[in-house]
Amino acid sequence: MNTFSVCVKFEYDIVSNYNSSMNKRPEITEQTRKNLCEAFWSLYAKKPLARITVREITDMAGYNRATFYHYYTDVPHLLETEENKLLKDVEKLFADAEKALDAMEFSEQLGSLVRVLEQNNRYASALLSDHGDPAFVNALKEMIWPFINRYFVNVDETDSYAADLKKEYYLSGILGAVRLWLQNPETEIDELIALLVEVIS
Repeated sequence: MNTFSVCVKFEYDIVSNYNSSMNKRPEITEQTRKNLCEAFWSLYAKKPLARITVREITDMAGYNRATFYHYYTDVPHLLETEENKLLKDVEKLFADAEKALDAMEFSEQLGSLVRVLEQNNRYASALLSDHGDPAFVNALKEMIWPFINRYFVNVDETDSYAADLKKEYYLSGILGAVRLWLQNPETEIDELIALLVEVIS
């Protein structure tokens, strides 16, 4: 067996033994995962995903690499997992709101969204930043649009291009303003919502 094969087997044995140990102590796994995620978000707030390594995450969280691989296959997998959690929160928000959709004003719909993002400020700010994940932004837009498009001037359904332009204009403006506010919330959340409603109207 050559040196490379020995190294691979050694790391595999470490991960396997660690996974076996963790499965016997499930009460500590959630806190460990949270610590890894906290380290990741601290790094992601400062630099792009491509420049974040497993080593950096585990060093910051105080674990070895085997611990990381117990939860995630790589750094993009960690990000995807965290994005899906945030998107599920937004999805649940609008699923609950759908029951009272006709009774809700645009400001209420928009306010609910902003509050969810505010509650997840650290994560939302990083995901909506210049080095954030475009796929997350697009998924968020697609989730939001069906619930707010009825508040805007109708566009001929046969003119899909014009509809797409309108959609991008409103959603990019809303998310851009919310991103700036999350990074520097100098006004109260209700003032932000009122300002957005006024501009869009």
